[in-house]
Amino acid sequence: MNRFAIKRIDKLTFTKLNTNTRINLIIQCVGMLTGTITHLLWIINNGFLSEKYNASISSRFFWDSLTFIDPIAAILLILKPKIGIWVVAVIIVVDVLHNGTIYFGTLLSGSLSFTSWFKNNWMLWSQVLFLLFVLMSFKINRKELKLKNRETGNLFH
Repeated sequence: MNRFAIKRIDKLTFTKLNTNTRINLIIQCVGMLTGTITHLLWIINNGFLSEKYNASISSRFFWDSLTFIDPIAAILLILKPKIGIWVVAVIIVVDVLHNGTIYFGTLLSGSLSFTSWFKNNWMLWSQVLFLLFVLMSFKINRKELKLKNRETGNLFH
C-alpha cells in the first residue's frame, strides 16, 4: 500500500468511530452485500428482469436494480458513513414495504395457511429483522457521526 492510501484511510471518519458504531456499520455492510449476492445470483441463474419473478416489470426492475444499489450503499457506509446510513435506511425501508405489499397479498389470497406462508417467506422476515436493526441503530450511529464530524470539521464523512 502506498503512503497516500494509508493517509487516506487514516482520515476516514470510519476509523475514528467508537467500536459499537463501527460494528453496527459493518453488520449493515454485510446485510447489504448479502442482498447484492442474492440479487446477483438470481440474475446469473434467471437473467436480468426475468419473468420467473412472476411480478410486474416495475418490481422486477426494482429487485434487479438492488444488485447495483446495495453494494454502493455498503461502500458508502465505510467511505461516507453519514450519507451511507441514510442510503441504507431508505433502501431497506422501501425494500420491506415493496416486498411486504407483494407477499402479504399472497397471504390475503388465502392460498396458504399462515404457517405455510410464514415459512415460505423467510427471506421477507430476515429483511424485516435487518430493517429493525438499521432503524434501532440509526439514531446512535447518526449521533456518533455528528460528534465525529464536529471534531474533524468534515460535513460529509
